[in-house]
Amino acid sequence: MARHVFSTDEILDAARGVVIERGPRGATVEAIAEAAGVPVGSLYHRFRSIDELLASAWLRAVQRTQARALAVPASLEAPLEAAVAVALAMYDHCLAEPEDTLLLDVLRRGDLLSLDTGPLGGELETVNDPVLELMAGLARALFGRADARGRDLVLLALVDMPHGFAHRELISGTRTPARRERLPAAVRAVLGR
Repeated sequence: MARHVFSTDEILDAARGVVIERGPRGATVEAIAEAAGVPVGSLYHRFRSIDELLASAWLRAVQRTQARALAVPASLEAPLEAAVAVALAMYDHCLAEPEDTLLLDVLRRGDLLSLDTGPLGGELETVNDPVLELMAGLARALFGRADARGRDLVLLALVDMPHGFAHRELISGTRTPARRERLPAAVRAVLGR
């Protein structure tokens, strides 16, 4: 009988599901192995610790989310429209990848930074740099500077609001198209234009 080889994505999907269902403290090696249908040894063959496994699941979710934002052509000549487009892309991503979104709700980067994540520690430190650069560029284009207030407003408009607009739909399982339709006006209001 052929032996089934489990993909890393299958294991990360199982870890994500366990974290969403049980929280980070309930995400034990045994629980993840059971959810993935793999022997515990298979997890240790791919990841040196539970901390590294959780960091890998989190990084995958963040990178997928950021890829969606960074794929939007962000014209600094029309920064408000670029900001609206990024916010809509983030909202759409939340609904298209609800498990990743919920994982990022439950498991925070700060929590992971305090763990022994081995070689992933450096990646955890810098993973947000490309998106922060995008937000700083938009803040400069919108407000003439990228000070803390401007970056915070852009973060609110491009990350917090799209997530908040999608969150109720994720929890209830009921789609509300009017929320997406209202997001551009909310982004414009926050960014003061």
